[in-house]
Amino acid sequence: MKQAFTCVCVLAFAVCAIAQEKEKTTIKTTTTTVKSGFDLLGGETFNVTDATPFETHAVDLRFAFRWETENFPANAGDSNDDFYIQPVVVWGSCPNVEVSVSTPVQIGDGGNIPGQADGHHDSYFGLLWKLTDQQDYWPALALASNLRVPTGQRSNGVDWELRLAMTNQYDSGIRSHFNIFGITANHDNYDDLRHFQYGAVAGLDGPLCADGAVRWVFDYMYRIGQHEGGGGKNIAEAGWQWQIDDCNKLGMSVQAGLDHAEDEAANLGAALTYAYTLKY
Repeated sequence: MKQAFTCVCVLAFAVCAIAQEKEKTTIKTTTTTVKSGFDLLGGETFNVTDATPFETHAVDLRFAFRWETENFPANAGDSNDDFYIQPVVVWGSCPNVEVSVSTPVQIGDGGNIPGQADGHHDSYFGLLWKLTDQQDYWPALALASNLRVPTGQRSNGVDWELRLAMTNQYDSGIRSHFNIFGITANHDNYDDLRHFQYGAVAGLDGPLCADGAVRWVFDYMYRIGQHEGGGGKNIAEAGWQWQIDDCNKLGMSVQAGLDHAEDEAANLGAALTYAYTLKY
């Protein structure tokens, strides 16, 4: 009996040891890293920013044209239409980082550039830093910063935007984007200026052809108004972008204000951007 009991104890101890050893076994999982090779013309053409930085050792020379109608402060002039041209230089300074500089210029008599202090020719300095690539279905993350410096006519104060951009790419070639941003506005041209502004953008883009050179783009933006006591503005946008070859690309979008926010957002708008890439 004692021998049987001893055998049972030894057997039980062996089983426990084997089970414990199995629990200690490390289960290895494979994580797939997804890198996106398509960079949207955000800022010049679209409201959404993707988490893909511009390619390293390259400079993009961009020229954007934008039209907006029935927006603030268009009614301050003789027309309800605003027209802007915007030269932009984007530089892939190092892996995962792009820097940019632009100077929007208004043409015509509509008013001032929306969101900018009194006058035009202000300078904007941008930085996008990709924090992580996409890991399986966890999106790529990037921080984007944009600083307005008052180099324009009758302009003052410094505005700064910080944005978190998330991009997820799927097997179908479609990508989803989500941005959240905050803006500190510090000019004194409006008595009722809201000094802290915020908003969010959700968007999608996907291939229109087999090689993905032409892609459709859709985004929706909510942004709190510039004026204290005013409501927010909701804007929907659709367009396309064409990577013509290694050095040329073209993008176009149309947008509509969904709530006709008085003195805050354009009822209708359109943008066209051409970009030429220099590599070194």
